[in-house]
Amino acid sequence: MEGKLLSRRATHAGSWYTSNPKTLKSSLSKFLEGAEKKYKGTGLVKYVIGPHAGFDYCAETAAYAYKCVDPDKYRRVILMGPSHYVHINYCALTKCTVYETPLGNMEVDTETVNKLLKVKGFKQMDIDVDEQEHSLEMHLPFLKQIFGNRKVLLVPIMVGSITEDQEKSYGETLAEFMKDDETLFAVSSDFCHWGMRFGYTYYRKEDGKIFESIEKLDRRAMDAIEKNDPKAVADYFDETDNTICGRHPIAIAINALQATGCAFETKFVHYSQSEQVTSRSGSSVSYAAAYSAKTS
Repeated sequence: MEGKLLSRRATHAGSWYTSNPKTLKSSLSKFLEGAEKKYKGTGLVKYVIGPHAGFDYCAETAAYAYKCVDPDKYRRVILMGPSHYVHINYCALTKCTVYETPLGNMEVDTETVNKLLKVKGFKQMDIDVDEQEHSLEMHLPFLKQIFGNRKVLLVPIMVGSITEDQEKSYGETLAEFMKDDETLFAVSSDFCHWGMRFGYTYYRKEDGKIFESIEKLDRRAMDAIEKNDPKAVADYFDETDNTICGRHPIAIAINALQATGCAFETKFVHYSQSEQVTSRSGSSVSYAAAYSAKTS
């Protein structure tokens, strides 16, 4: 990787979000200006959770996550998202040195990538796999927008279908970066994917209409995540099997928090759904935004 420039193209620009820099910058500015800053504390925000659907569906929610971030505080972003198209049972690191966005490039922290590649369980992904996946790319416009021309390096990690033991191991490996006050973790995840097309139609009639039942299901996930307890999150998924695609990146972040030995406050600040489903033939995807800040 050293000495060789290799760019990951913004392959979803022009479809999942606009490829026009001026339009994109204006749109992101409006979303961020419209998002209320829910984090009022003084502790350093260590990670955020935000969605990764097309911006027409989820940018409003994503803006609430990034509104919690003070861009002057960081020099590195560890961006974790799930693998949607390739089945892997490990964490995959990029071969690229640059990630392109319509707003300008983000430089990859190749030193940290090479360091992680020496740790058991980390492997590299091919560039075609990297460019096919959307979960990482959909956060890049927000990251570039808030950081602007600041020197901030990117560590993209695509997380496969991993076990609880692996979540713990990866979390322990990444704990040194969670301790680092100049590193922000950005965790990419949508919440419930509901409907026959997703193979998931959980519904409790006593919870109200279908979309209300979905929200209550998602709120229980948020409650578990806010506890900063990996077991609470694992128990929730064992019980519900909710289709939260970023469950493993979220669990890695929580395990990293726990491994630091520090205290954190984690709060969800926004929630939305692509559709308010009222019939079994409908479908929706849920979106949520959260922050986790150091309290001691």
